Amino acid sequence: MSTSSQPARHVRLRSETSVGLPAAGTEATNAPRIIIAMHPLRFTGTELIKIARLPLVWAIVAVFALVNLMLAATVPANTVALHNYASAVAVTIGGRTGPDFSRKLAQVDAGADESGRSTVNNVASGATTDATDAATAADASSTPEATDHNAIVITARIPTDSTLTNDELHRQLTAVTRGTTNTLATYDPAATRDAMLAQVAGDPVATWLMQRKYDAYATRVTHLTAAGAAMDLAAGTATDDTLLHWSRMTSYLFYETCVLAVLLMALALGSERTSGTEQLLMTTRTGRRLAAPKIAAGLIATTVAYLLLVAAIVVPYLMVFDVRGVWSASVSSQFNTVFGQQPFVTWWDLTIGQYLFVRLTLGLAVTLCFALFTAVLGLLIRNTFAVAGLVGMTVLLLTGLVGVAHSLGSPWLAWIGGFNPVGVLLLRNQWFTELGLDAPTAFWETGVTACSLVYLTAGVLLARHSFNCKDLK
Repeated sequence: MSTSSQPARHVRLRSETSVGLPAAGTEATNAPRIIIAMHPLRFTGTELIKIARLPLVWAIVAVFALVNLMLAATVPANTVALHNYASAVAVTIGGRTGPDFSRKLAQVDAGADESGRSTVNNVASGATTDATDAATAADASSTPEATDHNAIVITARIPTDSTLTNDELHRQLTAVTRGTTNTLATYDPAATRDAMLAQVAGDPVATWLMQRKYDAYATRVTHLTAAGAAMDLAAGTATDDTLLHWSRMTSYLFYETCVLAVLLMALALGSERTSGTEQLLMTTRTGRRLAAPKIAAGLIATTVAYLLLVAAIVVPYLMVFDVRGVWSASVSSQFNTVFGQQPFVTWWDLTIGQYLFVRLTLGLAVTLCFALFTAVLGLLIRNTFAVAGLVGMTVLLLTGLVGVAHSLGSPWLAWIGGFNPVGVLLLRNQWFTELGLDAPTAFWETGVTACSLVYLTAGVLLARHSFNCKDLK
């Protein structure tokens, strides 16, 4: 009989030790409650180590990072050349187009070579020989333009494999900026408003919502017109290429990080089941309380993975592109449009750099939503593969629901079906704009993401309560 009682006593001691209970002492009466309440913070690090030791996680992160590096580095040399030249011009003479800009651009010395008075510096060029320098100096002394002290010298980072000469870069930039006008001043948002209202005609609530949204949209257009946002240079014709490049890279990024969020959270919650120790762990109250640090570890690991993959596109991008004179331009510049036609009007004033930052921030929030949804399913199902499969099915169903709603011309079905992280992800290329019939209000993607974080967090709390109360099967 004594033999059968010893294991029970041993389990109890292990349980008390695991939560840090004192062996004796009258001062420790309230200590167990305090330490048990703090144990999620104590065990989160342990759960993170478990995730970090999984080779599968690092293999997937490495593959995704390699893909992002390739996307960020493989940009046509001529696109980089025009972008960097325009950026250098904006830094030197200012980034607001107009008559004054055209006058200063005409003074740029576009014919100089890579000598001391070069207009464009090749990023990989070597030093010129003494003979070349002497010949260049002789030519410069005999050329009247070279003695013109009003000539403006531009120093830009141009790839060695670019086929565009200095003169061609100057000519292209001059062509796209000559005679620019404030295009927002001639843009009539009423046409867009009327088109949207026609699609919700007969629905008084939807009509009221769309009227309020497009009244705010017209106010934004008026404000940006007065601010001259359309006149910002934003790298000329190269902007469309570079911003599309960014949209393409971040689209891959968001899909990658959402997949990683599901994987990391499912593995964090299912590690004991995978290793065969779940039965032993869940027989104690302390073992069930480990759900909180596991969820915290999954969220932290998701955030770290997101930042790593962001770095894999941002770092090489900054190494290739000169953003000094471009990212400070308004994202609503006439050189940046939606589908090549409609102005890119955001709900608050943003430069290109700021827009990319808030875009990445919203992407992180959407990724955390996927992690929270996985946590809900993981607590209820407790099967890693089943959880991952169910998340994938949910994404496909919601995507199909939004598509069917659009095909049927049912805005309410599209709004309800898109009131979740999946719906926000589908609108990723037009975040912070009016979004047409996809959104009944301003800041739709931001509001939906915030609400998703709230109701998914509530779902995690309810699922955890259910997890703590039900019997282990």
